[in-house]
Amino acid sequence: MIDEQQITDFSAFRLGRIYAQGRNRAHELSASDRAHVDLCGAEVLNPYAADPERSRWSEGFSKAFFA
Repeated sequence: MIDEQQITDFSAFRLGRIYAQGRNRAHELSASDRAHVDLCGAEVLNPYAADPERSRWSEGFSKAFFA
């Protein structure tokens, strides 16, 4: 049987992986892709439709993009 702590640990791990996906996507961008993000925003690249996943991906992307 799965307890609350296991669910919490899994959720934290999953959100950490989503953060890494956003960070990695920012590192993969070409110069023209970066220009597109500057014009349209990173929201167009975010594959997640709802929070908390959308927020975590955006956080990872933004920290890498603007670093």
